[in-house]
Amino acid sequence: MIASGSHSSGHPLAATPRRDAEPRDPLAIAGHLRRIFAGLERDLVGCEDLLIQTMYALLTRENLLLISRPGTAKTLFAKLVFSRIGGARVFELQMSKGTLAEEVVGPVIIEEMKHGNIVHNVAGSLVEADLAFIDEFFDANDLVLRSMLGIFNERWFRKGRQQVPAALHTGIAAANYLRATDITAAVLDRFLFRAWVDPRFDPYSLQAIDQAFARHGGRAEVSIPGEQQIPLADLAFLADIVHGRSNRMTIQVPHHVLFLKNLAINRYVAKANQLAAAQEGPEVYVSPRTYAKARLLLRASALLHGRTTVDRSDLHDLRYMVPLVDTAGTQGKLFDTAVEEIMHGLSAEELAQVDELVEAAELAERLAERARGGRELEVTSFLQRLMLMFHLTTLGEIYFEHVHRLLEGIHPRHKEVADLKHGLVKRLQSHQRRINHPGQELLP
Repeated sequence: MIASGSHSSGHPLAATPRRDAEPRDPLAIAGHLRRIFAGLERDLVGCEDLLIQTMYALLTRENLLLISRPGTAKTLFAKLVFSRIGGARVFELQMSKGTLAEEVVGPVIIEEMKHGNIVHNVAGSLVEADLAFIDEFFDANDLVLRSMLGIFNERWFRKGRQQVPAALHTGIAAANYLRATDITAAVLDRFLFRAWVDPRFDPYSLQAIDQAFARHGGRAEVSIPGEQQIPLADLAFLADIVHGRSNRMTIQVPHHVLFLKNLAINRYVAKANQLAAAQEGPEVYVSPRTYAKARLLLRASALLHGRTTVDRSDLHDLRYMVPLVDTAGTQGKLFDTAVEEIMHGLSAEELAQVDELVEAAELAERLAERARGGRELEVTSFLQRLMLMFHLTTLGEIYFEHVHRLLEGIHPRHKEVADLKHGLVKRLQSHQRRINHPGQELLP
């Protein structure tokens, strides 16, 4: 159920945040966010990686799944995090096999039923929440889990003729086990961030847990001073920057960093599956959705580190998104190794070739659009260099042949860079074939 006037954590969430004041400097907000989460370490013993992962989930407006044995303070974790976010509407529900969909999305309106319509009163439900904590997640039946799919992923509640935008910024779900069905597999894919939390029994951790319990008695504080909270509007502002929807700040992601990102994930998957095969474990799979959304985490990493441009060092923080975060850090270390191998495997010259190839690929798409009657080319530094290279005076003189000639001068030695060039050449040939023989091609 929604707790009105709810608290907060330190991250972006919110469906309809207050915009009553001009947001402060984004780097200052990001610094405040880091300090708030650092302050939570004292009461959430051994959760350093999990706190960082949660910051990224909030900054990217994604969801987090916590899996662990009973008694590992999953509920306390969610409550303490949410208590640091000012002005958020929080929905909390503990699932059971008897949980009904109406408890998640609101009761059916009787008057509508009389007219043959199934319409839910979504007031106070998950649909209206900015933040959500769903406990004992996999105790719910598949029908209830299915009702959450659109809300957790597309941020829409759709059932029959009822179409309602969902306010959810970030959801945290907790479970003591995984249940494997077609529905749970689809639901799991909606959790871009996942963590396995093992209890710690070493003397220092147990002593620290004793001290934390003495302070809060296992319960989250009811009232948090304003300076220990971050307003929901500020968090939404940071999230807009990460998603590239803000006019106040743009975080640039160089082409070669995205190229390295994809290679690093590929290398990690290969290593993880070698390990899984040796241990007779399940296959590791990273969906194209995760590859694409990893760009958001890279932007969030740069923002938290006070930069407006992503660099290669941000690749290491993909360890909080791509692998399952575990207390021992096994998968994280495996990912770090994959990143290091990829970064040391390409020279500065080869990374420059990647940038040149991606710029050429983007130009090819714009040329194809222009040839089909689309808008004219816009001046970019890459286009200006191309015009100088081929002694052109106007943008109208640039054609596919100039991109081809540019590619002929790029000779990659690295296999993946060569594969990138090969894919671009094939795409160019496809564009030219469609444009030169419009009547023979199904796609114009």
